Amino acid sequence: MLSARMQRWLLPVLWPVLAVSLRLAPPASRAPAPMLSVPGSSLRSTFEAALVLQRAGDADAALERYELFLQAARSLGTQVPPESFAEVLVNMGTIHAKRGDVSRAKQLFSEALDAREMGTAHLNLALLELSAASRGGGMPPSAL
Repeated sequence: MLSARMQRWLLPVLWPVLAVSLRLAPPASRAPAPMLSVPGSSLRSTFEAALVLQRAGDADAALERYELFLQAARSLGTQVPPESFAEVLVNMGTIHAKRGDVSRAKQLFSEALDAREMGTAHLNLALLELSAASRGGGMPPSAL
């Protein structure tokens, strides 16, 4: 939890970001990390399909594809770049945050940070904490 002093400092600094960025950085706004092929399918194509579904607003289908990606990637172990795990986890966290499942979103953003330091995950966690503190503990899903 952020201290009161930190909240007073962060609120004016991050509020403009909160209004725009808490739409949470667009999923995979940069080129996707290289991903390995899996027999019968490709992690990259699974990721790209999830991303298209997420951008089209089909969150349920996107989450299913992201889960498939994670299952396949975990079976490959260290052969999958950490940035691939992190990016998928951040995208999943974004979906959960937009649905109002803040605790699940925080968990996914934290898992992303365990895989790889990622500015988007740090920013999203900070914004969720700031929003919760400024709203007395809750964030409306529409803010994301």
